[in-house]
Amino acid sequence: MKRKLSASLFVWICCLTLGMGSMGDPVSVKAPEPDKNIVATVVDQDDVSLELEKFSCDGNTYVTGKMGKADLSIDFEKIRSILFVEQEGRLKAMVTLEDHKQIELYLEKDIPCFGTSSFADVRIATGDIKKIVLHGKKQANGGS
Repeated sequence: MKRKLSASLFVWICCLTLGMGSMGDPVSVKAPEPDKNIVATVVDQDDVSLELEKFSCDGNTYVTGKMGKADLSIDFEKIRSILFVEQEGRLKAMVTLEDHKQIELYLEKDIPCFGTSSFADVRIATGDIKKIVLHGKKQANGGS
């Protein structure tokens, strides 16, 4: 009887300690190094605004979406701003270009966008963004 109790206790302790191992760090964010240092202001759905450098979406310095049946990619340097609106379960992006033309695209809601602020690396999904204002490429000497 003592042996069965000891074995049961040993198995129970093993099960508990296995669950105490490293669970990873789900909140750790490391912004990728994009090919250009794009500066952007990102406003989320709660109206929280962040000024970001090295801004990218899925590691790219362009936005990709659908216009009708066509797939489009628009370089961030050609964009002034993007306003995101959920419409009938889809994410509509109203893109204002540098020449003030407006284009409507439909994007995936779960595309991760990244950047670095003065205090943290940032990751946010496109579905959580309300607006992006793009300020262009930051020059190596610190100017825009």
